[in-house]
Amino acid sequence: MISIAITNIRRVIFLLFLSLVVLIIGLFLLLWGTPVISRTGELVIPEGSSAQTIWQQLVQQDYVDNTVPLRYYGWRLEANNNIKSGTYTLSPGEHVRDLIKRLVAGDTNSSVLTVTFPEGFTLDQIAERMAAQGIGKADDFIAAAIPEKFIDQFSWLSQVPFSRNLEGYLFPDTYQFYADDTPVDVIQRMLANFDAKIKTALFNDNTQPNHPLDQVIIMASIIEREVISDEDMAIVSGVLWKRLNDGVGLDVDATVRYALQKWDKPLTYQDLQTESPYNTRRWPGLPPGPISNPGLRAIQAAVNPQESDYYYYLSAPSGKTIFSRTLEEHNMNKAKYLN
Repeated sequence: MISIAITNIRRVIFLLFLSLVVLIIGLFLLLWGTPVISRTGELVIPEGSSAQTIWQQLVQQDYVDNTVPLRYYGWRLEANNNIKSGTYTLSPGEHVRDLIKRLVAGDTNSSVLTVTFPEGFTLDQIAERMAAQGIGKADDFIAAAIPEKFIDQFSWLSQVPFSRNLEGYLFPDTYQFYADDTPVDVIQRMLANFDAKIKTALFNDNTQPNHPLDQVIIMASIIEREVISDEDMAIVSGVLWKRLNDGVGLDVDATVRYALQKWDKPLTYQDLQTESPYNTRRWPGLPPGPISNPGLRAIQAAVNPQESDYYYYLSAPSGKTIFSRTLEEHNMNKAKYLN
């Protein structure tokens, strides 16, 4: 009788210990962030490869930062002795859990569709490109791109007003999708990629950004549409934050273009008078939302503006950014480069 009681106590202790281990690992993964693939590429798994070798390979080839999530999900999914050899297509934003399921199933994505979204693409442009690739309808994609659908997975979406869509948060990159992927599948991948990349941009030096996430992304979306070079992005960021802090209008043409969806043709005087709240030539402060989906360079520039004594800038037809310290100098540069 006593031995049975001792056995039961040991069993309870073991189960409690096991539950504690699972809880600690789960908490670690939660704090670590969303464990996703970070880039596009191919993973070649030779016959007879061990799970630990594959996990190390993924780290060494910069698909993931460390092996902890891989080892955890490999154990949870009982995958360690069941991975099949082959050449697997990897895509940014894919959860390591889903990758491991594919490795066990031998799903090498032979029917995958590769889709690239350049930095600065808008939600409408992303939706149109998805439809052109035969992955759903543009209207369905736009309808699905709202914060409340994904806030349970990405808590930082609580900083995005529910009156808006996900413009600004669909991370530009090259992705692989299936033809039967739904808009929600695609958006989840893009948000997961944003989640992984934003940690690099915001917390690379263990420093907290000076502005809320949504303001950072709005500013980055403007920088992405206004500037080409990395160096100029940081300087323009400094100019725009300075003007914002001084209560001076940003006077950014790209915000007017977004309001009118007029990206290629020259803006007229009437265009610049549009009543849209996105028109930063009429209204002070940031526009009410992002005007594009910025890449990592623009986000980093928004987080780390470069101080200067410049107060104005313009983009020459060559793409070069011309900076000015005074309005008089700025007007001279406009006459020189734009007339």
